[in-house]
Amino acid sequence: MITKKILKLNGQKIFYLDEGPEDAPLVLLIHGVPESSMLWKHVIPEISALGFRVIAPDLPGFGDSDRFTDESNWRNYVAFINHFMNALGLDKIHLVVHDWGGMIGLRWACVHHEQVESLIISDTLLMPGYSWHPLAKKWRTPGLGEKVVEAMANKEAWMAGMKQEIPSVEEHILEDFFKVFEMADKRNVILDLYRSSNSQLVEPYQKLCEIKSPVTILWGENDPYISKDFAYKMQDLQFPHATVHILPNTGHFIYVEAPEKVIPLVKGHFELL
Repeated sequence: MITKKILKLNGQKIFYLDEGPEDAPLVLLIHGVPESSMLWKHVIPEISALGFRVIAPDLPGFGDSDRFTDESNWRNYVAFINHFMNALGLDKIHLVVHDWGGMIGLRWACVHHEQVESLIISDTLLMPGYSWHPLAKKWRTPGLGEKVVEAMANKEAWMAGMKQEIPSVEEHILEDFFKVFEMADKRNVILDLYRSSNSQLVEPYQKLCEIKSPVTILWGENDPYISKDFAYKMQDLQFPHATVHILPNTGHFIYVEAPEKVIPLVKGHFELL
């Protein structure tokens, strides 16, 4: 059973998973919305078995971590990566991201590309031209977004909906994901984050092609939130040296939906380093 550790950071309790020898090469995994570090439950042991130290935080406000004391915006989450890494003494890392974890982690990587040893990017993007999916549009709308996240606090209905979307997911993983909806101040974290995004924050960060280290792009074939077309656009525009894998018959939450399909690709990435 994986057990979370606790770090006191800027007055907040931050929970995180940490597996592998302290002096091993570092892998940092950044989850998205509405997820937690438990997104990585199945891949963490597989990566650490290859000789890496694998670290995955619950981002502030998600999972068991406290929310920021101020606004939970995109800028604060990018800054959190620096604060978290400094607190644990992390320097060069292999970065693995999913969903909003990519929009946060890739923005960090644009500025700190010399610290990125390799990248695994999944079901996320940091480029112009993306149109928000219907739920995101609701979250981004003042008034409507508050009503939507309040309705999502109905645990029974939310769990049923997620089990329909990800039939194979383990219940305790969904329990951990749901924690962001349990209290009103945590639910607002999602609204803050989605409403802080705009094109001006995306366009200056198109320098990802400066990352010359190995890049693997993984995508669910039937992702209803971010089309697999963006996997190839990302390769064409940002990572021409990347390897792209589209996972057949999968949706957005590939790491908990189809770990048997993801794990060989993740292991293949690290075995080739």
